[in-house]
Amino acid sequence: MSIDYMDWHKVIGPAPPEEDGGVWLHDVEVGTTLYVQTKNTLYTIESRTDGFYISGHPLFCPEPKRVAIAGSTFGGSMIKSGFIGVGMYLEFTCEGQHLPVTTSRIQSIGELR
Repeated sequence: MSIDYMDWHKVIGPAPPEEDGGVWLHDVEVGTTLYVQTKNTLYTIESRTDGFYISGHPLFCPEPKRVAIAGSTFGGSMIKSGFIGVGMYLEFTCEGQHLPVTTSRIQSIGELR
């Protein structure tokens, strides 16, 4: 079975524009704190000289832990690397762990400098 571009576009829908809310990690300056509210959890992401630290989840990161932030997904396997987007799911791996954490859907992102 073959699906042409127009049919495929109808199946997955258009990607929401970045203007709907999102942050590129390469634009986050050291000393900046991001607040990422998902459906279930409020995460705090700190940009420090040695990387990003995340806290907020009672099981995975109750205290700030250094993380590798892969980016965001729409719930599938395709990831938008280096981007945290409203309406998407954040994916990160805590230092010392091998499996990534995928959050519930991001509802809002705030920033404190």
